[in-house]
Amino acid sequence: MDILTLELLDVTVFQALLELRGLMADHPGEAMRIRGEDDLLRVNVTGFLEKQGRAVRVVRQGALWELQVAQASRPVPLVSTVAPAVRPVLLLRSAFAPGDRALGRRLLLDTLQQLEPGTPWLCLAHQAVELLEDPGAVAILESLKGRGIPVHVSAVSLAHSGLSTATFDQIPDEGWQKLLVRGGLSVL
Repeated sequence: MDILTLELLDVTVFQALLELRGLMADHPGEAMRIRGEDDLLRVNVTGFLEKQGRAVRVVRQGALWELQVAQASRPVPLVSTVAPAVRPVLLLRSAFAPGDRALGRRLLLDTLQQLEPGTPWLCLAHQAVELLEDPGAVAILESLKGRGIPVHVSAVSLAHSGLSTATFDQIPDEGWQKLLVRGGLSVL
């Protein structure tokens, strides 16, 4: 029997994880081999597989890599019956992009209004601090704050943009950056 093989060349991390999830759903617990060249992709795919309880061995072949995934002792469901914890949200843009900027701004603000109760906090960083200049966006951010979702603003981003805020908490960047590196944030 041939081993399942997934080639991940010229794909984004998101596309790769979608393909991998589909393969694992169609062939739960089977051994597989995954090949690629991008190291960021390798790190993300390896992390995903390990979270699924799969043993992964990395083999280098020049610039390419191969992940050898052992057969699972028992199939591990991809969908947990336990509801995931609501993660903090990091906002890096003032509009969804690319495309029409006005539509991107509207969709982003509509998305912010959908934040679940219990969201630990929302942090504006990078280009998202531009929202502080938009009265409509500020009203939405204030409504989030009124619903119990703290709104923070990156100190470095504020300083770089020359903006200030008295309405929202300015915070040091190290805290959200550490969470970002560990994958502990939802990024918009």
